[in-house]
Amino acid sequence: MTILPNIEEAMEDARNGKLSPYWQNNLKRECLHGELSAEERLALSELNCILSETPQWSSEEELCHDMENIGGRVRFCRFWNEHYSMVQLTEDRNGKYSTAYVLDTETTPDVRKVAALQAQKELADRMQAWGVSLLDTSVPEQMKYDFLAEAASHLMQVLNDPEHITG
Repeated sequence: MTILPNIEEAMEDARNGKLSPYWQNNLKRECLHGELSAEERLALSELNCILSETPQWSSEEELCHDMENIGGRVRFCRFWNEHYSMVQLTEDRNGKYSTAYVLDTETTPDVRKVAALQAQKELADRMQAWGVSLLDTSVPEQMKYDFLAEAASHLMQVLNDPEHITG
């Protein structure tokens, strides 16, 4: 199976400065899991040249841009370049909140724990800036939350158990 179409799509995104670290890492993984043809190696070399010459949006910038385009905003996000992980809390145009999270299952449990603790610390700092307190009760997972405190508290709860966050 060839990954040439994926490399070519990545090259197009990279030329436009929109190949986020998340997708760069994803493509690297694809390349590591198989033998590359001469054509794929050439395309990968060209992609690396493009990446070295063209600044790329971070995943956070891309998320902010996408949320603004639909009338929402990013309240909190943390993407890691070193591994395939992210944590985010967004607000839609109707004032409802959503959470999303992935901790890379191909890293060690220690790396996952450090990432979760780092996200918790950053989220706690953000909650303090918002004037939002952690709720004392368990907050079940939902598609949308009515209140920022609910969404943030749920995210903190999830991060307490990094081994159960998969992706």
